[in-house]
Amino acid sequence: MYMERVGDMKNITGERFGNLIVLKTFKNKKNYLVCECQCDCGNTKVVYKSNLMAGRTKSCGCLEEQNRRKFRNLVQQRFGRLTAIEPTQQRTSYGNVIWRCACDCGTFIDVSGCNLVRGYTKSCGCLTAERKDISNRRFGNLLTLYPDSDKKTDRTKWICRCDCGNICTVSISNLRNGHTKSCGCLANMEHRTLIEGTCLELIASPYIPQNNCSGVKGVSYYSRTNSWVATLTFQGRNYYLGRYETVEEAARARCEAEKTIVWPFLEKYEYLIKADS
Repeated sequence: MYMERVGDMKNITGERFGNLIVLKTFKNKKNYLVCECQCDCGNTKVVYKSNLMAGRTKSCGCLEEQNRRKFRNLVQQRFGRLTAIEPTQQRTSYGNVIWRCACDCGTFIDVSGCNLVRGYTKSCGCLTAERKDISNRRFGNLLTLYPDSDKKTDRTKWICRCDCGNICTVSISNLRNGHTKSCGCLANMEHRTLIEGTCLELIASPYIPQNNCSGVKGVSYYSRTNSWVATLTFQGRNYYLGRYETVEEAARARCEAEKTIVWPFLEKYEYLIKADS
């Protein structure tokens, strides 16, 4: 930080710098010029003359405190289920105002204005509790009955009844993402024919992934080349079938490859598919 030496003796007594009026100028023990100033709030403060001249110091500190206390008025504004009632005297470690809020469920809660405005807090907690309540909802063959815990805050696992009659415990995450759809009976019912390390049902299936934009199995669009690419994966080997200007051309290439590569294998094991599948 630059400090003025005693050599600069310009008289600034009586001049105003922000909220400060200079009373007198003198040198401190380190031989720097300092000024005793009267602040508009009534306090007196000794500051470096260089800081006054450069505008770095404009008050005894009260101006900075006033700016820190300023906050956005959120009274009667709604944030999710919360309505801001009034600011409290509390502050976060970052100086954000803590607001007293009323939740639609009737509960009062103190929330930082930052979390309200940014949407991090939308209720007293009842919204999260409701989202965790999946009572009497169906997930595949499972019907949820009740949480596998007496604690209201612990609803990570649920007791479910399967359509086969069995009762099982399943985590809420596995239910929601579809990983678990039964007590296990579905897995036992599923049939897979594996020959030479190849699942016949899988390669003959007409299923098309959701991220496929062509509508044709094995045909993808590449924006970099503005073209349609046909590929085929069979028995661990990837076949590149070419790049085409239209999706119809790529689809024909894919179909011809299936007839040449896949169908002989399926016919060998009497697993025939139709030409239009």
